[in-house]
Amino acid sequence: MSSVDFSEFQKAIEAFAAALAAPKNDLSRDASIQRFEFCIELSWKLAKKTMGSTSGSAKTVIREMAQDKLVDDTEKWLEFVDLRNLTAHTYREALAEEVYEKCKIFLPMVQELLKRLKERSV
Repeated sequence: MSSVDFSEFQKAIEAFAAALAAPKNDLSRDASIQRFEFCIELSWKLAKKTMGSTSGSAKTVIREMAQDKLVDDTEKWLEFVDLRNLTAHTYREALAEEVYEKCKIFLPMVQELLKRLKERSV
């Protein structure tokens, strides 16, 4: 397997954490959601590459990530993918608030994924 570059994923997670750490207002909420979307996409695509998966869908790769012990809570990760799909196609204030709250749960999980992916690639 070729070497995997984690720098883009690391930067995306750091930007996501910074957005969540900002005082909450509409702008920081929306920035957090956008960065959440980036992190979800990078998560499964980088894991797919790291695992050498040939699966084409995020949900299938998430299940493979769980089988490979890269993530612990498959249902939460599948929920995050669903939320990402909703936020990418719809804007509703109530949905934005819900996703913003879920972002706080997602951050430590995506940080742990990065750690596990790096450990696996050594």
